[in-house]
Amino acid sequence: MDLEHTICNVIKEKYEFPLMELKEKTGLNFHELFYLLGKLTADGKVTLSVRANAETDYAYQSRHEYLFHRFMDLTAKYLPQERNINFYASKLCITPKYLSYIVKQASGKTPTILIKEKVMDEIKYRLCHTQATIKEITYALNFPNPSFFGKYFKAETGISPAAYRTKYAKNPNQQSSATASVHKSYK
Repeated sequence: MDLEHTICNVIKEKYEFPLMELKEKTGLNFHELFYLLGKLTADGKVTLSVRANAETDYAYQSRHEYLFHRFMDLTAKYLPQERNINFYASKLCITPKYLSYIVKQASGKTPTILIKEKVMDEIKYRLCHTQATIKEITYALNFPNPSFFGKYFKAETGISPAAYRTKYAKNPNQQSSATASVHKSYK
């Protein structure tokens, strides 16, 4: 089990309500809430303690499942700076082709798509929840220049980073529904 799945089960057991109600109560779906918790934890603003039994986490999984979860853990650690599949394959001591096969089997998506979705989530978060300039975001996320960053973002969303910030930073509820389609893939 991964951390997200463990937290999901704790929420279900402790608060005895389905995750569908979570969106009604908080305005965020589980994946958006989990992402924001991760950001707050990484920034040192929140301490998150989750107790999980390591034996149940990986003892009954196949090697493919284990490698997939390790890949997801590595993306959580190294994204958005490292976006190259070769980097993650090297960390797992497997070939990029084998990594692609494992990720596709486990998630139905290629590693490139999963990485791109996570990078886009980070960009959207920074555009809507920080005061960083687009230039600062560009370099913080390891893009070569603002022009490339703008083209990358616009190819995925259909609008420029500045337009996205203007539209969604003022109305975060619209932004939540806009990113919900990206987060659906992690269910």
